[in-house]
Amino acid sequence: MNKQIRLFVGLGNVGEKYENTRHNMGFVALDEIAISKQLEFKIWNNMLVSFYEGPGNRVYLLKPMTFVNYSGDAVYFFMKYYRIVLEEIFVFYDDFSIPLGEYRVRMSGSSGGHNGINSIITRVGSRSFPRMKLGIGRIPCFIKSKDYVLSEFKDNDKKKIDIIKKTVVDFFDSICEFGLYKTVSKIANKK
Repeated sequence: MNKQIRLFVGLGNVGEKYENTRHNMGFVALDEIAISKQLEFKIWNNMLVSFYEGPGNRVYLLKPMTFVNYSGDAVYFFMKYYRIVLEEIFVFYDDFSIPLGEYRVRMSGSSGGHNGINSIITRVGSRSFPRMKLGIGRIPCFIKSKDYVLSEFKDNDKKKIDIIKKTVVDFFDSICEFGLYKTVSKIANKK
């Protein structure tokens, strides 16, 4: 069975102060998808929401406005309201154990210390949801993880961020057309 994804979630912090920070890679991913499809986000119940009419179904894009650490509240509410089951969500978020410009797709697993993913796991009561970890680069040994994820990208990071943006849009398009499992299988065969 090739389950369709109905809800794409991007994790990040709302506000100008956080716009260019590493912790906002989930927002960057959804913003790039929205740009590619000429979509706009609207505020709804402490969330930024948009939707795309994909081949055969409507797909929602969700950016929680609850700050990363409380993302699970918005995701849980949205899932209940629209009767979306766990296997129909896909989450984009930052990961500092992966080099900038690279990514990993996981079908389930622990939070790996990411507070946003931990919040979702706690609220939905399961670790079994697919996700894409977007690399933001390894933490330099002299910086605390909190300070690093809230630091801004440098000008010379732009090329690698552009690569991730293109990857995310291609991934989204493939999921909408072929479904999650075929898309993930295609990626696995490329690597």
